[in-house]
Amino acid sequence: MDPDERRIADGVLTPEPAGDALVVLHTPPGEANRVAVAVDRLAWPDVVGTIAGDDTIFLAVKDGSAQRRVVGAVRKLSGR
Repeated sequence: MDPDERRIADGVLTPEPAGDALVVLHTPPGEANRVAVAVDRLAWPDVVGTIAGDDTIFLAVKDGSAQRRVVGAVRKLSGR
């Protein structure tokens, strides 16, 4: 597994859709930045941008279909 995929697998507690073009990722405290960098490095075509706090990441995605794909990909990696 790619190291950035491993970071997502290990760091994401829950992925949740929000609205039509946002995905919220919850991480343990202090991990959001590392996970967001991993998402950025993977350059998923559906992700337009990331904003990371301490334990929460907002992923802006292109549309509702992209949102479903990203949530599915994160769930597949993290097993959640």
